[in-house]
Amino acid sequence: MTNCLIGLGGNLGNVPQTIVGALQSLAQSPGIQVGRWSSLYQTAPVGESAGGSYTNAAAMLESSLPARELLERLLTIENEFGRERTISWGPRTLDLDLLFFGDDVINDPPVLHVPHSGCWYRRFVLDPLCELVPTFVHPVKQQTIAELRDRLMVRPLHVSILDLARSTDGLLPTLQATFPDAKLHSIRQPDEISDRDEGLLVRLDSGPLPSWAAPLRKRVGWLDVSSRMGDRQQKLINVLRSAGL
Repeated sequence: MTNCLIGLGGNLGNVPQTIVGALQSLAQSPGIQVGRWSSLYQTAPVGESAGGSYTNAAAMLESSLPARELLERLLTIENEFGRERTISWGPRTLDLDLLFFGDDVINDPPVLHVPHSGCWYRRFVLDPLCELVPTFVHPVKQQTIAELRDRLMVRPLHVSILDLARSTDGLLPTLQATFPDAKLHSIRQPDEISDRDEGLLVRLDSGPLPSWAAPLRKRVGWLDVSSRMGDRQQKLINVLRSAGL
């Protein structure tokens, strides 16, 4: 049996009831044992078309299934509870994310990525996880859940944007006014890099990294969203909202 952590959420219908029903369905699934689950958290929507506020939680599982089969079971339960995928980042009755599969690191595109790529900087994931397993160590970031959450609680939250293409000119002042609890800063040259690995370091533009920027990928706060759909402004807004700003 592998110890697993999942995230649960939604913003359509009676979400608390749906979350309880999803956990019951998981408990009745062969090869899955449901352990403790967190309190319910009310969180702000993330995404331009996300709809109203969300209810989120986390749960512990033990599973004898391989990671892909467990993920398929989670997707099946989402469908059973009316999940529709017509809009990217859209409203949903139920979202079930496989956050951790033991200490495994799995990259099996296009669907299976463990640990979940967003779990280390999203407050709506970290808050319930911190209630359950604050000392669990992220196998890639090599920090505990509590440490990952704590770095997002600092105000102002330092958010550096690697902007080699100067794509954020004119954007950061506008976002700074919208997110006063953040300290937004662009990086285009080596001398603009802080010696401290704090907050978030977001890469928006694609293409090869110059040699001086390549070591930044080893920082805890490194977040590469260059390959995600959407324009740069909305990508950055989604990151800031996810971080609890």
